[in-house]
Amino acid sequence: MPASKDTQKGTAMDYLAAPRDSGLVKSIMAFIGYEAVKGGRLPAGVKYDTLIALNEMLSTKDNEEFNSMLATRVVELQASRRTTTSKVAATPESIIAAVKSGKIDLSELKSALASI
Repeated sequence: MPASKDTQKGTAMDYLAAPRDSGLVKSIMAFIGYEAVKGGRLPAGVKYDTLIALNEMLSTKDNEEFNSMLATRVVELQASRRTTTSKVAATPESIIAAVKSGKIDLSELKSALASI
């Protein structure tokens, strides 16, 4: 993804980032045979090259079953991230409508107003 601002990186790698302490990237790279030297970094460009290879592999017809399993797991993980809390617009009318529709409990609203 090209940078759209001077202060922005021209990369999409941030979207695939995982917390270092999860060990996720390290684990994936180890599965395909790449490990960083102790206290060091992975070889230059190896994560990008891995994405290229994954893209090519996933786009082949021979991998439909794997792609389906992968997609199913992503859907499961995404579903666990979703929350059922509703967002309320900051107008009195929208707050009243949310209380009437049951999206916000009246006692929660009273408690929030009392804390202001």
